[in-house]
Amino acid sequence: MKYIYIYLLAVFIKTHAQNVLVLDSLNKKPIPFVNIFIGNNKGTYTNEFGYFNVDRKLNDTLLLSHIGYNDLHIKVSENKDTIILSPNAIILKEVIIIKGKQQSKFIDFPKRNSSYGSWPITSMSEIVTLVTPNKKNENSKIQKLEFNFLKKKFNEFENNLKTAFRINIYSTKNNEIEDTIYSSDVFIINSYLKEKIELDLSNEEVEFNRKGIFIGIEVIGDIDSNGNFSKEKSSIRPALSSNSIEDYKAITFLKYTFDKKLKLKPINEIFLENINIKIDRNLSFGMTISK
Repeated sequence: MKYIYIYLLAVFIKTHAQNVLVLDSLNKKPIPFVNIFIGNNKGTYTNEFGYFNVDRKLNDTLLLSHIGYNDLHIKVSENKDTIILSPNAIILKEVIIIKGKQQSKFIDFPKRNSSYGSWPITSMSEIVTLVTPNKKNENSKIQKLEFNFLKKKFNEFENNLKTAFRINIYSTKNNEIEDTIYSSDVFIINSYLKEKIELDLSNEEVEFNRKGIFIGIEVIGDIDSNGNFSKEKSSIRPALSSNSIEDYKAITFLKYTFDKKLKLKPINEIFLENINIKIDRNLSFGMTISK
């Protein structure tokens, strides 16, 4: 009787779980790592091959969002096995040619702290830093960003997985996130090794004005050798620092990717809640700017 119950439960779950493929409307290719918002505060991603699972019983609306594509709202009850996303129109910015050689400046990483020099950022969450330039660096363009990642502890999760994440840049309004102005391709790293990544923004016209920008690292999840997401909650450890530098001011937050209200929580409050220590940390990164 016990085995019959387990079998029927498995059939029930399989019947109500729907495997959905997301395709590009033009080339019909799968779109990996699409953000799938489910209702108001739940979500998931398409995997490396463009598939995601959803419970057919849910009385919710899905919002599919990916940089470069038009957002799509669809009710779960109306959902089919394949969803098509349409690329959005690319609006070319006016390019102003400046005579003379542009001056580039590399703003080095702040010195990392020996204690609490990193913090695990888990899947479906994002560490975001509001970066405001000093007067000398206002109205410059960001050419490159660099990030360091520390090794994850071996007892956290399985060590045969790799972690997928991307870098997002947001405009600001009243020190809150306004719009996504850039989202990188997905990086996949071995989070059990020390890693450094560089992001070339020289063709993106990312402005660094007096209002500042938010720079975020969005953790998507751990991926196995078959390109599927691990069921374990994954994490990466970007380097943090308490050392301020004169080129910009920074304040760092955590946010849940699928929270539509975009609530930001200062990372220093999270330190206080989790380890009961009052310390000051910000995301550590290198940045090349030009004027």
